[in-house]
Amino acid sequence: MHADLFRDNVMFDGEALTGCFDFYFAGVDTWLFDLAVCLNDWCIDLTTGAHDAARAASMLDAYQAERPLTAAERELLPAMLRAGALRFWISRLWDFYLPREASLLTPHDPAHFERVLQARIAHPVHA
Repeated sequence: MHADLFRDNVMFDGEALTGCFDFYFAGVDTWLFDLAVCLNDWCIDLTTGAHDAARAASMLDAYQAERPLTAAERELLPAMLRAGALRFWISRLWDFYLPREASLLTPHDPAHFERVLQARIAHPVHA
């Protein structure tokens, strides 16, 4: 799984996907976690972290056309969305307050995923 498939980790030529990169944080986990990470980035209002139902429905429909979610995955999606938001809030807090020596690494604002997590807690998203 990619575990970090944010919109700034893909390249498009018009509407055609031409590249996917940033695999140094790739990991081994469930496909549902990868989907939750994508939903938390691609299907939100960037300012508030609020869920964008129309975008999420499109992503979930396309995903399920290739690999249908199991009943257990549908049930666990709200918790996995919270887990994904928490994971990136913590990692961004770490990078912000304990930066690594890397000339190309610019820490992201940790408050973004704090807002996403708060939104997922206040308004759980279901498949």
